Amino acid sequence: MFFNIYRKYILCSLRNKDMVIWTFLFPILLATIFHFSFMSIDSAEAMKEIEVAVVKDGESGEEPYFSMMLEELSKGKNPVLHIRNVSQEKAEGLLKDGKVQGYMKIEKGNPVLFVKDHGMDQTILKNILDCYIQISESVKNSFSEELPKKQDFFIKEESVEEITFSGNPPSYTINYFYALLAMTCFFGAFQGLSVINCMQANLSPLGARNTVSPGNRGMIFRASFLASLTVLVICVMAAFLYMQFVLGVNFGGKFIFVFLNCILGSGVGITFGCLVSLPSKWKNSMKTAIVVSTTLICCYFAGLMVEGVNYWVQKHMPILSALNPAARIADGFYCLYYYDNYVRYFQNMGILAVMFAGMLLTAFIGARRKVYESL
Repeated sequence: MFFNIYRKYILCSLRNKDMVIWTFLFPILLATIFHFSFMSIDSAEAMKEIEVAVVKDGESGEEPYFSMMLEELSKGKNPVLHIRNVSQEKAEGLLKDGKVQGYMKIEKGNPVLFVKDHGMDQTILKNILDCYIQISESVKNSFSEELPKKQDFFIKEESVEEITFSGNPPSYTINYFYALLAMTCFFGAFQGLSVINCMQANLSPLGARNTVSPGNRGMIFRASFLASLTVLVICVMAAFLYMQFVLGVNFGGKFIFVFLNCILGSGVGITFGCLVSLPSKWKNSMKTAIVVSTTLICCYFAGLMVEGVNYWVQKHMPILSALNPAARIADGFYCLYYYDNYVRYFQNMGILAVMFAGMLLTAFIGARRKVYESL
């Protein structure tokens, strides 16, 4: 009996056009739009080499440390500068044509920067020059007699290295995809509405038949709930696989933990819909409005619509952030991408598990205790 109901309810869910659209087609379509809208943002935010010309003349040879410093800044995996050693006339022409952000030369023993515009690159060049002058004066005052022996003072040492905990590069857009998966899980609330509607005699003809049938109501609830969870997890995982292998969204490469996050997130979404559907006197339109509005609000504060909202809420209203299931789902994916341990990830999973268990128990008890004077 259990497996018969389970199998039939899966077929009913797959034939539900609204469910297929909102939990399968819609996230894939929106993820595709995100991909083509955001594909150039991360690369644009990455720091590029600054084009700079250096005038080589007689005075430049008198400042070997300046040349050593520039050489070090133009070396390595991610160099800061791309240097062109040219004449004075050539440097002025490159600056005028916008092919370099500025040019440097030695005048009266001191390095001087020439720029045409004002911007981030020009500010970085000025700061490099200011740091060199400050260090140079400090060295000359402290080691005036031993300066020739201090030729390695300006050589750049790799004392600071930019890394991430997990080795994955920083991304300014990836949280949109995580929040989109969280919204897909939360759309399972429509499945939860259907589960309870099919058990309440005053809400649907199927509910009336289930009420008068000899089958155990608890067994019917378990079978239909498990079938809904199965279909929703399949839809969420399909969206996840599409994002990772077609769009190239990085989820940290930890498939088992991604799967666990999807299961708990889907369970929370379905049980939330079950709770909303329990009051038998509420109209279906009212229940649908509650599900839609709650889903959108939770996903907004999880960072789906505006980048950075989730971080602001977590900083200023941590309790609200902790109680937002969409934020916990998205943060679970975030932890798998950025962190090299699972402490914060399992904290999110623990919160989701408590929400899931509490709402499931409440929905199960509420669905079984429904009685009617007449049908």
